[in-house]
Amino acid sequence: MKLLRPFQAYKAGIVVLPSLFHGAGALGAHWGILLRIALAWVAASSLIYLFNDWVDAPSDRLNPHRANRPLAAGTVKPWEAGLLGAAVLACLVVLLLGAPRLVSAFILAYVGLNGAYTLGLKKLLGIRQAFVAVGFWLRLLSGAAPIIPIALTPWAALFTLGLAYFLACFKGFGDIPEERQGQRWAMAVGGGLAGALALVALTTVCLKRSSEGTMALPELPPLFCLVGLHRYLASTFESDHSLEQSSGIFRDPVILIVMGGFVGSFFLR
Repeated sequence: MKLLRPFQAYKAGIVVLPSLFHGAGALGAHWGILLRIALAWVAASSLIYLFNDWVDAPSDRLNPHRANRPLAAGTVKPWEAGLLGAAVLACLVVLLLGAPRLVSAFILAYVGLNGAYTLGLKKLLGIRQAFVAVGFWLRLLSGAAPIIPIALTPWAALFTLGLAYFLACFKGFGDIPEERQGQRWAMAVGGGLAGALALVALTTVCLKRSSEGTMALPELPPLFCLVGLHRYLASTFESDHSLEQSSGIFRDPVILIVMGGFVGSFFLR
């Protein structure tokens, strides 16, 4: 359902990064608990999207790029969204019953931060991108020690924070009027620096694993990541912003191939 942003579910995949970067079969050994944690994050983020659309419905009706959202367009009534939210919340509670307590703490922190984000902080340049990045970081923490016995390296954290900040910067780039060139430049520079940070951190992870003998081709993940960032950046400057940007990502065959190659390269021996 569009109201829950199904294309945004890919963000929950961040929880597997510690195991993926760690190597030595860690992902296969912990796939059960990681899947449960990922599903919990999907439910939590769906609740946030519902709340965000409910709060933004009046302003979305005035925005040609967002007027087709279900609540803004009137195709979904507020009470229907409320019932859907209750069902998603019930699923989240069930998923968290068997999960480590820290996961609940991370998700509660995410809900609190994003509630504040929706209620006004998203209007602040820099702060809103940082909040998005922290949300990715909390997902990352959910897939690492002490929840499962995989240590989270600072390089994995820097990669995730840099990548999330990059995505957040250019996701909002198209919403800035062209006459506000200063803000557009600030967004572009901030996103570019964040993308560079993500690539440096990813390269360091790959070189470390190569020196340990646990990665055959450490050159590939940074290359795949660079291609993906480049394609995402190009989509930012296209004139058609009628779709959610993440929907565009999953309609781009090159990005899909790149994402598959990125993950697959960590399994090469």
